[in-house]
Parts: sequence; C-alpha cells; structure tokens
Amino acid sequence: MKTLLRALIILSSLSMLAACAPDTRDQGSEVVTTYEPAQPNVMDEDGYKVVRGSTRVQDMSVNFDQATKGMTLKGRIEFLPVRAKSVQTVELDLAGILDPYGFIALKAYKAKTQDNRDLKVAAKATCLSVDGGCRSSFIDIYVYYQGIVYHHQVESLQDDVSPAAEESIPGEEELPADEESEIEGGHDEVEGEPGRYVGDIADDIEKILEVKKPEAPKSEETPKTEEPKKEEPKKEEPKQDTPKKDEPKKDPPKADPPKKEDPKKDPPKKDEPKKEEPKKEEPKKEEPPKREEPKKDPPKTGQPRVPETAPAVNKVSQAIGPVNAGRLQNAANMLTYEQAHAPTGYEIIRPKRKTHFATNELAYIIVKMGLLTKKEIPGYELSVGDLSREAGGKLGSHKSHQNGLDADVAFFFNNKSFQGYFASAVAVNKPHANWMLEPQWKLFKEVVGTQLIDRIFIHGALKQALCSHAIANGELTKGDNSSLAAQTLRRLIPEKDHHNHFHLRVKCSKAQVRCRQMAEPVNTTGCF
Repeated sequence: MKTLLRALIILSSLSMLAACAPDTRDQGSEVVTTYEPAQPNVMDEDGYKVVRGSTRVQDMSVNFDQATKGMTLKGRIEFLPVRAKSVQTVELDLAGILDPYGFIALKAYKAKTQDNRDLKVAAKATCLSVDGGCRSSFIDIYVYYQGIVYHHQVESLQDDVSPAAEESIPGEEELPADEESEIEGGHDEVEGEPGRYVGDIADDIEKILEVKKPEAPKSEETPKTEEPKKEEPKKEEPKQDTPKKDEPKKDPPKADPPKKEDPKKDPPKKDEPKKEEPKKEEPKKEEPPKREEPKKDPPKTGQPRVPETAPAVNKVSQAIGPVNAGRLQNAANMLTYEQAHAPTGYEIIRPKRKTHFATNELAYIIVKMGLLTKKEIPGYELSVGDLSREAGGKLGSHKSHQNGLDADVAFFFNNKSFQGYFASAVAVNKPHANWMLEPQWKLFKEVVGTQLIDRIFIHGALKQALCSHAIANGELTKGDNSSLAAQTLRRLIPEKDHHNHFHLRVKCSKAQVRCRQMAEPVNTTGCF
C-alpha cells in the first residue's frame, strides 16, 4: 500500500511539473554573435560614426511565429561608450513583422541605460529561410548613444537555408575520381572566422533606428552670413530720402507716356505664338528620361552595377545569406550566355552538373575575363568550373558556392592541351613551366580594378611569383598599399589546395540587399 501511495505521489508531482513547464515556443532560440573584433573599431558609415567591437549580448533569444510572421528579440546588450569608462546595459524587448522583401524591422517604444539617459535602440532581421519565413536570420542590433551608433550582429539558424541540401549534382556520377576532386575540392574556401560578415548599415540607421546624419553645424553657419546682409538696407534708407524730393518733378512726364502707349499693347498679342515655341520643346526635354528607363534590363545580361532606380528586389538576381550558408534567386545562366554570344572567350567545362549560375555581378566578371582572354590569347578559351546551382544551396563538397558569388576558374597555360579541365600550375612548390604568369597577372588586375572582387584564392607559390613579378616591374614597393598592384595582391589569398584553379569571389553589391558580406581582408600585400 505504501508503495502504491509513493508511486501516486511521484506521478502527481511529475504531472504538476509538466503543467508548470514553460512553453518552448515562447522561449525562442539562442543567438550567436557573428563578428566580435578584439578591440573597438570606430568607422565612418556614410556620415554616421559606427562602433563595432564595443558590445556584448547576454541571455538573448529570438522567436519567429510562422503564423503571424512576427518576431521578438529579447535579452540584454552591453556596450562601452566611447566617451565613458563604465559599461552600459540595455534591456531589449523588440518586436516586428516580416515585410514582403524578407526583412523585419524590430523596434521598442523606449529604452534607457543604467544612468537613465535616453537612447535609441532598434534591430533589423535579414531572413534566410527557404519557405519565406524567418526562423533563420541575421540580426543587426543598433544602439544610438551620445551621437554614436554601436553595432552588433547575431545569427539564428534554426532552418537549413540551402534549398538543395540533399540533392546530388547532375552528371556527378560520370566524373572520374581525380577530375571530381579537381572540380569540387575539399578545401576551406570561406577563409576567416565563420559568420564574419558586415554590410552597409547607413540606410538601416536612418530608416529603422530613425537617426539622421549630424548636419547641424552646416545649418548654423548660413544664418550668420545672412545677418549682415539684412542690416545693409537699413543704412541705405536715409540715402533714399533725398532722391524722393527730386523724383516728384520727374514723375509727371513719366506718367504721361504710358497713356499714349496704350494702343501699343496690341503687338504683344502677335508675339504670343513665339512663346508657344518653347512649349513644343519642353516635351523633348522630358523624352530622354523615358528612353533611359529600359536601361534597367542590361543587369540581366551581366552588368555589375544596378542604378538606384532599379526594379523591385524580386526582379534582380539576389545572393541571399553568406557564401557558406545561402541561396540564390533570379540567377544569370552563364551557359546560355556562352551559347548565345560565342565566342565568349570562356567555356563552361561541366554543363551537365548544372552549376553554371551566378549573380549579375559575377556574370559581369566572367564575361570580362572571357573578353580579356580573347584579347591576350587569341583562340584560347578560359575554363570555368563550378559557380552555383540555379537556386543556390549546398554544392558537393564545396564549403561555399551557395549564393552565386563564387567561381572556380582554370589558370592560363601556353600549351592549349591544358584547356578543358583544371591542370595544376604548381610543380614541386614552384610555378609550372607552362603557366602564363603575365596574362594571369593582367587578368587579376583587370577584375580587381572593377572594385567588385572580394577575394581570389590561389596557391601560395603562385602568389609569391606574382609578388616578385610586380616588384621587379616597379609596380609594387614596400609600404605601398593603395596602388592597383597592391590591392590586387591584397585580395590574392594563399591557399595550398588551389594549385589547379583559382577561386574568385565577388562582393555583395547594394543591389544584393539580403547578401551578407565577409569582412574585408587585411590591407597588406603579404609580399614583404
């Protein structure tokens, strides 16, 4: 009997605990900081002072409701003000609704620091989920305090944002083992800390945080210059009194002529047709803007820059998320372009894999490399391997190539028998005798000069050869970090597995509004 009573007590206590247990749906998911510099960095973002590396989040969670499309962000953020020595803590309780473009503006009514000084706080979630939801996202948190914006970014990846995570690559089974490794590689193509991404945040600060750029000093200077101009007429008033006495004598004759000239008012009626001529010219001035509107179409054929008056987001190619956990929308088909514009100077070497899709910016770079190849090496075709799937997502053993920003490209060789596959340009840790260093150097400078290139992964022995070449030609000197040669070498990242191809990655542009950009490489050449 006692045993039965004990069992009943245990069961009742367990049921009570279960009834009192919190609903996990309300708890949300934990977040992870994407980028945390060792020291605070104060940067100018289009007129705003922005600090990174001076913040820390605690007990922060995010919850997205698929039914209501609403998100909440709760927790604490600590920041060390630039003009203070004590850390400030802000309690966050932000909420917002998913918009049609895949973003959520998270706001709160009020927020105060420990010392009760008012400040502004807001956040923006960049949604990455494939189903159009926001269970997976990057969240940029902004705290405005004493004229400075403190920026902290976290990520919450509850869903697999790759739309084709489990699908095999068409034609993959037809590749021999050695060629498969050449195409895919098993190396780390991301380089840097995972999730280390930054973006253009000036627009967020103005629209979401609702902080305007500091322009007060300029507006105060203008009234000061205008004040003395207002005082000048006061000094001229006594001078106007004397002519007023003389003017009445001259006024009568001036008043008579207008009476005689009354009939002369008819001629202006004859001049009226002349005024109509400029009216006919006005529509001609309005025509050019109307003719310029079709210029929005070229980005689909590979132009890199999209004007500010670009069409809606869903009509432009979109790299969504980071290169190692993203997807692609409205991709450019580089195989179709090659077939329609042959000879292009480049060749998609594995079309059956269906991995020849890119953003408009990457498409522009590939076309540009093809044109340079035709110019520098007539009759030669630049071999292009994997770009991305049409919808992005995981691609074989690649750790990137997920959002249309990456491309694997073969090196130049003076022996055309090396065309059509990825041949190694390194022999015993030295450049291969058939590797064409000069055309390769020209190609790298050409693409980096567009300012669209983020990184180019290349074997260390090949980069060192390019360093020596630039120094010998006088293109690079010690301490030079600004010339085209220096900036090109800065973006050539040495990686031992990239001996049989180079891996090119373009930046996120302003047109790629949901793209997450990796942090810039250190501004050094690595040659000295």
